[in-house]
Amino acid sequence: MWILLIIFLLFLSIYLSIKLKFKNYKLNILKLISKDKTSLFLTLGTKIGVGSLIGTTSSIIIGGFSSVIWMILFSLLTTSITYHEAYYGNKYKKKNNSNFVGGPYYILKYGLNKKILSIVSLILLIVIYSFLFQMIQMNSIGYLLELLNIKKIIIIIISLIVLFITFRLSIEEVLNGLNKVVPLMCLLFLIVSIYGIVNNFRLIDITLITKDFVSIKSILTGLVIGVKRSIFMNELLIGTTSTGSASDKNDIETSINYQILSVYFIGIFITIIISLLLLIYLSNNDILSNYNLLLTGVYSSILGKYGLLFLIIIYILFGFTTILSGYYIGKNNIEYLTNSKIILNIFKIVFIIFTVSGIIFKSEFLWIIIDNLILIMIIINSYSIIKLIKYEKEKI
Repeated sequence: MWILLIIFLLFLSIYLSIKLKFKNYKLNILKLISKDKTSLFLTLGTKIGVGSLIGTTSSIIIGGFSSVIWMILFSLLTTSITYHEAYYGNKYKKKNNSNFVGGPYYILKYGLNKKILSIVSLILLIVIYSFLFQMIQMNSIGYLLELLNIKKIIIIIISLIVLFITFRLSIEEVLNGLNKVVPLMCLLFLIVSIYGIVNNFRLIDITLITKDFVSIKSILTGLVIGVKRSIFMNELLIGTTSTGSASDKNDIETSINYQILSVYFIGIFITIIISLLLLIYLSNNDILSNYNLLLTGVYSSILGKYGLLFLIIIYILFGFTTILSGYYIGKNNIEYLTNSKIILNIFKIVFIIFTVSGIIFKSEFLWIIIDNLILIMIIINSYSIIKLIKYEKEKI
């Protein structure tokens, strides 16, 4: 099923790029600098989680370095889909107090009048992003903290304290928190990672990529794994792109450009950085089957005894912004759709259960569930975009 979906997305991306006359590749970075960046930091907060690091790493472990090439190419090509997601997310957004709310539910309900399907999409978005993605964050954070001989019960207690503090925040406070934390964590990650690459550039053997790419088996494996992880990292057609675009108080063009910029940063820039660091590590070491251990080895190779500590800090920062974003998506939608504090409190309780339980579950089990639910969500959101393009006469 995934292979058929990948072929479909590739053809859809090409078709939409031509329809847009390749506007999806045109970004005015200088113009964006002067704009309000709340939606950009929300989008980066949703998409830059622990998965941004383990997505590339696990892709290379399973599909080899050929998967990286497919991840980058697919990220570039599918910006045409991101363009439409952002456009419709912004177009069908609704006012929620001093902020906006939007996403797949609003696109399907107000754009296509598909009430039942809109409810299904909202449930899926909350389950996938607000619940399951948090489990991935905590699973990886918990794994690394255990390497420091910190017991699971202590990790769970600390996690509960953070969650209870988070639940006291209003929508405005969540957005303000993301505005402060996201730039800091991105800057910290980039400075240390680029330092490691520059300092060890001589160890990079590009032939490992070209050698891996020549066999048919590597190409096919790399294509499927690379595209699946690219979808996971960029959150293509999962709903966070249209949700992030809806939160934007800028003009619609700026909103779209911010979403595409996030794809370039995560799907291309971070992918290249992690790949180069892995090439440096593999010049003197064998590849490991566990992505958390492999990343630990990567940063230990450039930072020595501080490598594990740095990775834990990055995991916590990346994970915290994802928790804030997951809470924002659930709370913002619930507050718009109902005034019931009971429903909101049920969401908070389930959010806590899923997030904390991520420390206990096996990551392989989580990936299987996430892959299957993402598949369904992509089909629903692809349907909405195709239908809207067909029904609407206006030019995007």
